[in-house]
Amino acid sequence: MTSPMVRTKAVLKERGIIHGVVERYHPKSKKYPFGCKEDFLNIIDLIALDNGILGIQVCGLDVGTHKKTIMIEQKSNTIAWLKDGKARLEIWAWRKLKKVKGKKATFWSPRIIDILLVNGELYWEERK
Repeated sequence: MTSPMVRTKAVLKERGIIHGVVERYHPKSKKYPFGCKEDFLNIIDLIALDNGILGIQVCGLDVGTHKKTIMIEQKSNTIAWLKDGKARLEIWAWRKLKKVKGKKATFWSPRIIDILLVNGELYWEERK
């Protein structure tokens, strides 16, 4: 099984989008018994150059936790990232979908959520 980060990087590479991981792993951290991960500004795992600067938070099905972190717990960092209008922020939450309803065959698909700053307020909008 591949991780959400591996799947995200594969999609960006397939689309020809230059990107780099900015999440760091601290194996000897005392915060958690097996180490911990630290995101850039506590909100971004990966930065891509796609018609400007794009920050991506990568996750699995736990999208609510990441939305809460971005929109509430790290609100000031999120606003700082988005405030000049030059950078964008997205959450890519990976899930398995059925290829054909009623059949067993599945595929991985990202649920992409845009984080927006409108008149100083944060909003989120899921892509269709």
